[in-house]
Amino acid sequence: MNPSLAIRLSRKESAMKNFCLVLRTPVVLAAAVLLALPAAAVDLSYSGFGTFGYSRSDQPYHYQRFVDNDGTFQRDSVLGLQVDARINDQFSATVQGKVAASLKSDSVTDATISWAFLSWRPSNDWLVRAGRLRVPLYLRSESTDVGTTFDFAQLPTEVYSTSPTTDLDGLAVSKTWNSAVGEWTLDGYIGSTRTTYRTYLRDAPAAGLPGQVFSPVKVSARGLVLTFQNDDNLYRIGAHDGQARSIGQSLPVTFPYVTIAPGIGYYQVSSQMPGPGLTTVAKAHSPTYTLGADMAVGADFRLIGEYVRRNVLGIRTGTDTQGAYLAVLRPVGAWTPYLSVGRLLSKPDARDFYGKVNANRVPAFIPGAAQINAAQRAGADSLTPFDQTTWAAGTSYRLSPSSKLKAEWARTRVGLASGLIDAPAGSEPGNQVINVLSLSYSFVF
Repeated sequence: MNPSLAIRLSRKESAMKNFCLVLRTPVVLAAAVLLALPAAAVDLSYSGFGTFGYSRSDQPYHYQRFVDNDGTFQRDSVLGLQVDARINDQFSATVQGKVAASLKSDSVTDATISWAFLSWRPSNDWLVRAGRLRVPLYLRSESTDVGTTFDFAQLPTEVYSTSPTTDLDGLAVSKTWNSAVGEWTLDGYIGSTRTTYRTYLRDAPAAGLPGQVFSPVKVSARGLVLTFQNDDNLYRIGAHDGQARSIGQSLPVTFPYVTIAPGIGYYQVSSQMPGPGLTTVAKAHSPTYTLGADMAVGADFRLIGEYVRRNVLGIRTGTDTQGAYLAVLRPVGAWTPYLSVGRLLSKPDARDFYGKVNANRVPAFIPGAAQINAAQRAGADSLTPFDQTTWAAGTSYRLSPSSKLKAEWARTRVGLASGLIDAPAGSEPGNQVINVLSLSYSFVF
């Protein structure tokens, strides 16, 4: 998904939109309950978490928004606080807030509410939650911000960057079964949220404009996730149906080609350019399928892998990708070294379309050639294709049960292009090699 090309929510989904608006009420209720709880003599508990993370690359341009050869604390640093209130055996409330890099700007941090939900457990095997909550899209979705719960210095970006958000205002229902071989959990959810999608236009700074484009996006989603746990092994499979609309913008189906002369033409990437006009749609379906496993394979080795297939249907301008990673870890005393490889790739048609738009140029004798060529590059940037592979070697060191030090070296090789690179003006975001060193300290209290 890209800034001007984010998936649109259909008007005919108004019933679901109204339902999700009602479900946002528990966000306020959860906060109100917590404010009134001390006088109600309920069981209150407080916890906190944080990561101070530093990363530095060997390239002068930004990768993953912040990382360059000057180094940064912005990508991985986060500080959070959670309050849990147990009202009785069936009802509880949870509110979690955090301070981290803003989704709306590359230069500020934001304080946001991550969770704010009411829980009802009518029996040991049923759980209903309503409010702002995190859906189990990935293996580490629920604990992404809590660095002590995993050994990676950074969760593999080839998978964990594929969804614009995992936090929704809505309803989630969980059913658990115990069997002779392990525990099964089926999670169903429905909800919506507003978030921001970022893209980078490489030629904008040369024109005196900011290269970053932050587009407000409204996302709605529903899904089913099946999890199986046996001893220390965890397996998860999910099917998710997402829709979104870029607020205040339309979604082109494709960029039509306009012929000026034999062998010369341009792609109409904007309605402001002469041409047949852009065909737009109100929405595009975005079904997503996920697989994940975290399992012991003998001799104290663990194998962790995840795969995500994100389809964008009905349009040629959507970010249709598949991503995966595989990691092997082995604890050695307080140390847990690991090796991992990840791959993120757009579908062949998307890569081919990006290549054509990005490479298209008109000769200088064509009136307005400079503007046309700049528009071609901007249109290509808005497609945000992905073709990258990352090899990483790292380790965590357990200082105590509540704190970890981590270090990682990662080498990312970009093929055709990557939407995670802020390419300098006049350059190409493809055929790059980026080495990144990451150091962090994570804690809970």
